Amino acid sequence: MEPLTLTTGAIATLVLVTVTEKASEKLGELVVEKAGKLLSLLRIKRANTAKAIELSQQKPLDYNKAVGELEAARTDSEIAKAVVEVDTAIKTNPKIYQTIQAYATVLKSQPPTTQNLTNIIQKIEKVVNLTQGDGASTSIQNQNINI
Repeated sequence: MEPLTLTTGAIATLVLVTVTEKASEKLGELVVEKAGKLLSLLRIKRANTAKAIELSQQKPLDYNKAVGELEAARTDSEIAKAVVEVDTAIKTNPKIYQTIQAYATVLKSQPPTTQNLTNIIQKIEKVVNLTQGDGASTSIQNQNINI
């Protein structure tokens, strides 16, 4: 898989945080905290981008447009810092990083719908649950993810 870019990872994280009820359990509290900070900044400074991300469960998100908008928003130093913080938080846990990377790949490759977002999240949760709490170095990329 290609490396995760700052904005790609941030968008995928924001979408997952907004559509997953138990995001902090699945993605870790630090990732959710940093994503929440970024989303708050976007609500203030880039309301349309934030709204599109928040409504992505009901209305398909134009992922490439969202990435482009977030790239443009990174000219703002606060938003740029928040994007870097999300990226850093994602990369602190290989399981979370690989989950976000897999999700970003799916978002880039097909337009999301409510149904496929639900299916994707369920599949990601299954893989994450396989790697939680066992203390082993099981990697999500070793799991078969047919998204």
